[in-house]
This record gives sequence, structure tokens and C-alpha cells, in this order.
Amino acid sequence: MPFDFLALGFSLFRQFRSQPGSIHITAMPRWLHLLGMSALAVLYSLTRVFGLMATANSSPRGIERVRQSLYWRIHGWLMLIFVGGFSPFAFLCIFGRMTFLRQNQILLLIGFNRYVFLLACASATLWIHCFKQAEIIGCLNRLLKCRRQLRSLMHTQELRDSLDCLATRKHLIEVVALLSSIVLSSAQPIQILKDDPEVGNNSLYAFSLVFVYTCQLILQLSLGIYTMALLFLGHLVRHSNMLLARILADARKVLENSLGAGLAPSRQQLYKNQQKWLALELWRLLHVHQQLLRLHRSICSLHGVQAVCFVVYVPMECTIHLFFTYFMKYSKFILRKHKRGFPLNYYAIAFMLGLFVNLLLVILPSYYSERRFKCTRETLRCGLPFPSTNTVRQLKHTMHYYGLFLKNVEYIYTVSVCGLFKLNNVLLFCIVGAMLNNLMILIQFDKVLNQ
Repeated sequence: MPFDFLALGFSLFRQFRSQPGSIHITAMPRWLHLLGMSALAVLYSLTRVFGLMATANSSPRGIERVRQSLYWRIHGWLMLIFVGGFSPFAFLCIFGRMTFLRQNQILLLIGFNRYVFLLACASATLWIHCFKQAEIIGCLNRLLKCRRQLRSLMHTQELRDSLDCLATRKHLIEVVALLSSIVLSSAQPIQILKDDPEVGNNSLYAFSLVFVYTCQLILQLSLGIYTMALLFLGHLVRHSNMLLARILADARKVLENSLGAGLAPSRQQLYKNQQKWLALELWRLLHVHQQLLRLHRSICSLHGVQAVCFVVYVPMECTIHLFFTYFMKYSKFILRKHKRGFPLNYYAIAFMLGLFVNLLLVILPSYYSERRFKCTRETLRCGLPFPSTNTVRQLKHTMHYYGLFLKNVEYIYTVSVCGLFKLNNVLLFCIVGAMLNNLMILIQFDKVLNQ
């Protein structure tokens, strides 16, 4: 699922200022708007450079359909071949220069998590993006089509203005947070390049370290695509719920007027025609809602492998860095040997913060996207009890079919990652709990060994 989703959303829509009579359009500082748009441009360019995107559009501004580029598709395949071929050589070079990796099995396992696992994840990510690029572009075009269809259903100017306003303060802050997390996660590789004396003596070793960070960046950018796609999709689902609530409110008002109109034939015929028109609008909205549900599943399936890799990688890295931070400052072994603890490693703290924020931006948008779909059922449930009298057959059958459809597809709302787990707040609390438990075990183990 390409990163273009939110980039296209931002660029297709107007300049976003508060207007009288519009809803959900919030004024924001110009610097925040420019910062968010710059972050989108940087992330969009990086996805093309690292072979994750193969669009023919150099800038996603004002387009209605995305075309696939043969040049960028070949570029993606070359990136896959290079990463897959150079990864074993890069690890051997790092393993040969970092002597501490060969001291014991624990450090070797840490090195495998940092390097071998990360290199394999990057290769798998590029493999998915190369083989499923046509599906990615197809999903993007379907999402753009859903936006056009949904906008055509917006029968009031305030609903159109709200749909057109994607560059809200919340969305721009999330985009800036995503770019900031990627920048912060580069702190640890920068520290190694800066402090390791072997870097200046061996250019191949330095290039291997940069290559490993590039593999980490590829994984993060792929999940950044996932986050941006869910932001755009969630925006459309939210406005489809707003439109559904407005149609149900209009239908209820028409029925109330019909009951109070008495037996006037002309008025009753007018209200019946209005109900038929609302039934038709509900059918069209249901069609858009079905497409959004399918797109939601497609987005999650395309990024399932990357999400599993990242959910495994981040807790392990954070736990290791937290323990080493404790060990270098408070361990009795260090205090006996050096008479004092080492100062905090701010590079490692920035690295952990960047990775964890990136993990939050993968899990939380998934959770909130599922909640938006569930809000559709709640909106419909509150609007279902219509009076049986004066309700035309088309509206009655449409409402019943709508309710039956949403009941039968309840399993779609919660999407598991490769059938292993669900990206929701429960998973987030489990990750934090596992990190703290493992950290306490390591600290107790260190205290026992160094009494």
C-alpha cells in the first residue's frame, strides 16, 4: 500500500483555512502546515529511492489516477537484488570487525537480532513491494475512486468541505511524528559511525554499517506507508459515518413530516419520493463502505509480514538498550572496575524513543481504524427503529439489508497480522509488559552475578 495515499490526500485538497459555516476545518499555524507538507515530500521521495514505490508521478498533486513506472519498477528490483546479495557480505564484515560479538553467545544473539534479522526483514520487505507493486497501485487507485464516489454523495457544502479538509492539525502532527521517529532512530548508527575507530580505517566496514541502517530505514518506510494509508482510509470512513448519520436523520425527519401531513395525497407522494431517494443514497453509500472494508483488509495483508518483523524487532532492541543503560551506569561490575558509572548514552535513548514512537504509529492507527468501522454499526443501530407505517418498501429493505451486511462482516473489523496477533492497544500493553519483565529479569541476573 503506497505512501501516496496521504500525500495524494493532502495535495488534492484545498488550502486549509477556517471558513464560515464549514465544519471540522481547523486553522493551524502556517509553519505546521509547511512542516507537515515537507515531511510528506521527504517520505514520499525516500519510498521511491529505496524501491518501495514505482509510480510514474513525480509529484502526487492533483492527479485522479496513479500510473506505474517501468523505470522505478526496475529500480525496485535492482534494490532487491543489491540488498539480498550484499546482506551476507555486510554481516561477515561487521562480525569480523566487532570483536565483542564473538566473546559469548549472548552478545552473538544480540548481534544476530541487530544485523541478521534486520537484513532479512529488509529483503523480505523489498520482495513484497516488488512482487505486489501492481496490487499496491491498484489499491491506491481504488482508494482514490472511493474518495470521488464519497464526495459525489456529499449533498451539502459543509460535508464536502469537511471531506476536503484532510490536512488537519492532528494528521499533520502524526506525519511530523513519523518523520521525527525515523530521524531519532538513526541516532545509534550515527554514534557507531562516530565513535568506532574501525570506521576510519576500513571504508568497507563503514559502508556495511550504513547499509544496515538503510535496511532498518526500508522497514520503517514500508510501515510508514501503512500508517499513512490508514490515516487516509480512516478519514474516508469517518466521513462515510457522518454521511450515514445525516441520511438517517433526514429519513427520520421525512417520516415525522409524513405522519403529520394527514391524508393529503400530494404531500404523501412527495414524502414517498424523498424516502426512495434516501434509499438510493443508502445503497450507494453501502457500496462505498464495502469497498473501504476490502481496502482495509488489503492494506493490512500487504503489510502483515513487515508488521510482524517490526513488532519483534523493536521490543528486543529497546530491552537490550535499556539493560545496557542500566549496566553501564549502575551495575556493580562497572562500579568496581571503573570506580564510577558511565554517563547516560543519549544516542541510545534517542534511538529507543524513535523506534517506540514508530511502533506506536503502526499499532494505534490500526486500532483507531477498526473503531471507526465499528462506529458505523453503532450509527446504524441508533437509526434503525423507524415506524412501520408510512415507510416505503425500498427504504425499509435497504435499512434491513444494511444492518444484515454490517452484522455478517463483523469479523472484518479486527484484522490479525498474518493470523498471529491483532494490532490493537492490547498488543501494545503486552509489548510494554514483556519489555519491563525481561528488563527486571536481566537486572536481577546482573545483581546475583555481581554481589
